[in-house]
Amino acid sequence: MKRILIIAGEVSSDMHAANLVNDIRSLDKDMSFFGLGGERMQASGIKLLENIVHLAFIGPGGLFKSYIALKNIYNSLIKHICDDPPDCAILIDYAEFNLRVARELKKLGVPIIYYISPQVWAWGLWRINTIRRLVDKMLVFFEFEEKLYTKHGVDTTFVGHPLLNIVKPTESKDEVLKRLSIDKDAKIVGILPGSRISEIKTILPIMLDSAKLILQRYKQEQIEFVLPLASTIDEEYIRGIISKTKINIKIIKSDVYNAISICDCAVVTSGTATLETAVLNVPMAIVYKTNFLTYILTKNVIKLPFIGLVNIVAGEKIVPEFLQYQARPDSIAEYIVSLLKDKNILSSIKEKFAKIKDSLGEPGASRRAASEIVKFLQP
Repeated sequence: MKRILIIAGEVSSDMHAANLVNDIRSLDKDMSFFGLGGERMQASGIKLLENIVHLAFIGPGGLFKSYIALKNIYNSLIKHICDDPPDCAILIDYAEFNLRVARELKKLGVPIIYYISPQVWAWGLWRINTIRRLVDKMLVFFEFEEKLYTKHGVDTTFVGHPLLNIVKPTESKDEVLKRLSIDKDAKIVGILPGSRISEIKTILPIMLDSAKLILQRYKQEQIEFVLPLASTIDEEYIRGIISKTKINIKIIKSDVYNAISICDCAVVTSGTATLETAVLNVPMAIVYKTNFLTYILTKNVIKLPFIGLVNIVAGEKIVPEFLQYQARPDSIAEYIVSLLKDKNILSSIKEKFAKIKDSLGEPGASRRAASEIVKFLQP
């Protein structure tokens, strides 16, 4: 039986890893999996050496805070794989950690598959040479990634985006509204503050101040706010923050995509959630603010004119980005109110979202990735 090491360090990566392993097992049962990840990986039957999802960091500032814990986990993992090397490694995103592990795996002659590409297109191409030396097979979500890696000599296959199988409502809008006791004539604004405490501490207060201004400025009809809650975040913690504002916000647990799907528009923290919101055809404002150290260290490193994933995939800024010092509640509220008032703007954005969704390939990405991995591992 082949032993496969798999590492995922983010909430979304943990989900993709669990789905991928389930698809691999459906094609080849002669494999066992162990590694680092989160609750979804563990629930899928992967032997988890450590849960590292709760240590997820953002940029160098976040890395410094988690350094000691990650260093200990890294050292323990390297000892484990040196004592008993796996037959193959599947590394998922989490480049700062995973590429260090890849160097040690390469010394041991362990084949390396990378699923969910490091964002070399955002942080500069200097890292692509390292990837070419270390990675045997790259499986990517976006067509532009396949072209980029292939150009630089990396064996790469575009499998499409697994969000197309995952991000879809399970109920009609009327059913969701009824269950949440929301009037069908109300305008609904989503508040998506992220899946990390570090993000929420900084960004949620900005979103809540924006919500106050939206209520003041949009008086024609009833407005409802919904907050789909990431599984990593404690509900009582969020309620504590919201209670200080006296705004009525419905917190939705374990029903994220149904909650987003009923929104007329949303205020979204930059990250995968922007793409999920676009797939669900909900116009949005992207908001991001981080600590000063991380901002200074990354300001001159990011090589793209925008940071929102939905804009990167589109190749143009179709959604406004309110970043760092531009993340002002008055500006955010002004844009959201303009969306609520102007159906032409909403229609134009939704047309562009449809093109983004088409560019993500066909449903079945995880299954295609699993097939590529099984083929790669065949003698």
